[in-house]
Amino acid sequence: MKLKIKIRFEKALAVLIMLAAGVSLNAQDLSGIPASFVDLGFGTRAAGMGNAFIASANDANAVFWNPAGIASSDNMQFEFNYLNQLQLVPYSSFGGVIPLREKTDGIGAGLIYSGDNAMKEFTFVLGYARNIGKFSVGANLKYRFASFGNNGFNAGDYQVFDQNEITEGEATQVFGSGNGFGLDLGAIYRMSDAINIGLVIKDALAPFKWSSDTKSETQKPKGDYNEAMPVQALVGVSVHPFKTLYVNADFKPAFLNDVSNVFYFGAEYTFMEIFSVRAGTVQMLNSIDDEKYNFGVGVKYSFGGIIATANYAYVIEELGNTSRFSLGIGIK
Repeated sequence: MKLKIKIRFEKALAVLIMLAAGVSLNAQDLSGIPASFVDLGFGTRAAGMGNAFIASANDANAVFWNPAGIASSDNMQFEFNYLNQLQLVPYSSFGGVIPLREKTDGIGAGLIYSGDNAMKEFTFVLGYARNIGKFSVGANLKYRFASFGNNGFNAGDYQVFDQNEITEGEATQVFGSGNGFGLDLGAIYRMSDAINIGLVIKDALAPFKWSSDTKSETQKPKGDYNEAMPVQALVGVSVHPFKTLYVNADFKPAFLNDVSNVFYFGAEYTFMEIFSVRAGTVQMLNSIDDEKYNFGVGVKYSFGGIIATANYAYVIEELGNTSRFSLGIGIK
């Protein structure tokens, strides 16, 4: 029976890889750089480790990293994260996992909100994972919604223009919304107590429809059109030689010419089972100076069956540095 399960899982893993390759080949006319719903890697703990988390996704944010990790938690976990990307775009996210049967399966959910009246984005995620021997498999279903162009005109901000020009600007301002779905597929193989190997395909299927308009009768935008979010595939390894240390490495291959291969590396060390320190890096394998260096700290405190966590991460990059914060709770 175990042999049959293993064979079936290996076939499923092969299907995941072929699906990612097939989707990428069918999307050669699309850019690999998303114009919206950018995946910044939500979860402050993982950010402190250089966003290398595919094979060790085992906290409340597993639903954002690898749905297979949803079944790795021994207890209910929930976490709120906040960041202000480059001090320009605020992001808030909420993630949670609930084990259904100990060490067997679990469900996860997540919410991401970002932006302002000029451009708002919402992503809702529902995930499920199941453990099969040394393997975990999982899937996410995502619903995305965006609205844009709802920021008004204040004539006082445009004193160099006359009223007719301001009125014309208001009439030709593009506004609208978009919505769509996404499907993530993931797997984790526990090679030993100390080594995990992970694979995730994000947006294996991700249709999206935009609708836009203006108040002008003569100048109209593109209107309604469809597109797809670019597919991403990541493979990772997590080495956990002893209870207090995680060392992770992930790789994201570039399917399209306008993006780069990306290497993620990070580590976490915990002492006294309370305090954690983290460091990592994100390296774009190109000739551009766009690498990132990540650092983080965390604290965890248990009392009466409750586990409270707080995390901070600091990301250094060329365009500007960003701080991240999170507060979480676990229930044994």
